[in-house]
Amino acid sequence: MFSTLRCSRLLLPITTRSSTSCNYSSQRTHHHAMLRRWNSNNAKDSTSKQQQSTTFLERFLAPKTMPPRYTPKWYAEMMLICTVFGITGSTTMVVVRPAVTDVLKLEGNMRDGPWSYRICSLVIMTPIYATLLVCVGTVFGRHAYFRHFSVKMWSRFGVPPELMDKNFHKNAKNFKKW
Repeated sequence: MFSTLRCSRLLLPITTRSSTSCNYSSQRTHHHAMLRRWNSNNAKDSTSKQQQSTTFLERFLAPKTMPPRYTPKWYAEMMLICTVFGITGSTTMVVVRPAVTDVLKLEGNMRDGPWSYRICSLVIMTPIYATLLVCVGTVFGRHAYFRHFSVKMWSRFGVPPELMDKNFHKNAKNFKKW
């Protein structure tokens, strides 16, 4: 009832109508169909192995898709983004104030002045904030989002975004503000 057809390292069972009368054309057709299925399964396995071969770090740093608006996942994503901005802003102020007063020996604050304190604070704060934003965003698993945000911030100060991220304009199409 069953016969086998050997093809390289593969044994494929082929059914025949009877053990005495073999229909070789149906065997060949069946064999080719089985071989095609086997090859397509191996092709799927190799692509899934390629997808699985990415490291944890590559998956962690890869862009995440924004969930649909007003869903529970979207609210969780917004909470995470607001948390990152809050931590970054607070940490920047904790770092910049002592840097301006202790290192530059300027006394004052943003509301009362003097102007030298205000200008130096802003000049020092901008690169620290951009750097901390990417670092804290990476810790929270949203490296691509906050990197794009940081590059966009620097581009508003006149720095061409291509200097920091060569794929900035390509990624900007997928970047959602919310």
